[in-house]
Amino acid sequence: MNVPNEFEIIDLKGGLYAVATDIDQKTDKGLMDTEIDQFLSENGFKRDTSRSELGNIITSPLAKKIMGYEQMDYYIPIKAK
Repeated sequence: MNVPNEFEIIDLKGGLYAVATDIDQKTDKGLMDTEIDQFLSENGFKRDTSRSELGNIITSPLAKKIMGYEQMDYYIPIKAK
C-alpha cells in the first residue's frame, strides 16, 4: 500500500459502534452522552472504553450550502453488557 508521508497508518481495533448524528460545532455532548448511554443500557450494550471514539463530517459542500451547517457522525465503541 502506498501511503502518502503526511498520513499515519493506525491499527484500528474492530468491533461494534453506536452512531449519533448532530450539527457540527453545536452538539451538547453531555446530553448526547446521556441519551446514548440510556439507549445502550436499554438494548443490552455498554460503552467499550478500550477503544477510542471517532467522528466524521458527513455533509457535502453542496448540502452545507443549502442547509447552512454541517452534520457530524459520532462513533461510540460499544460491547455487550
